Amino acid sequence: MYKKLILLAVILILITGVIFVLRGSQKSSLQKPSLNTFTKEVQPSETFIEYSDPSGFAFSYPDNLSITKGETDENTYADLQLFSKEVNGSLSFKVSDSKFKTLDEWVNLNKGEVRQVNLGTLKATEIETSDRLLLGALDQGIFFTIEMPLIEEAFWMKVYSKILSDFSFVAPQVEADSSSEVVFEGEEVVE
Repeated sequence: MYKKLILLAVILILITGVIFVLRGSQKSSLQKPSLNTFTKEVQPSETFIEYSDPSGFAFSYPDNLSITKGETDENTYADLQLFSKEVNGSLSFKVSDSKFKTLDEWVNLNKGEVRQVNLGTLKATEIETSDRLLLGALDQGIFFTIEMPLIEEAFWMKVYSKILSDFSFVAPQVEADSSSEVVFEGEEVVE
């Protein structure tokens, strides 16, 4: 009799365990799946667009980004913002006359981790703060800055690296004016 009671207790424990496991699996299958299981990580495109600015520089950027141009004036030559419709964050690029004589003056105004990098062939300084990445380069009184909030950092760092490596100077674009056209006429040779 004692053996029958032990056997019955073991069977009840096993049945209770099976019911508990089945209920747990039903609850997990009825729960809504999280968005993370269905969202695929967006990457910068491997196809690039060449951007050439009228003020004399160029770089390449992924074709799944867009560029907006801000206001320019006699002191600001370019004010660009790259953004994505699919990814939070952005990258701002500005070229203006410098109020700094040296890059160290700019570095002293921005506290963070400082590294030396290159913007194309220009020596630049990169500062990482708690919430953004800043880049400054100074060339002949012209200040080049890039600012990138540290949002969706993996995505934007790839874009940032591409711009740094592809940045170059190009001949400034000049709009053709019909009144200043130069016409070359052949010379008559008399022998």
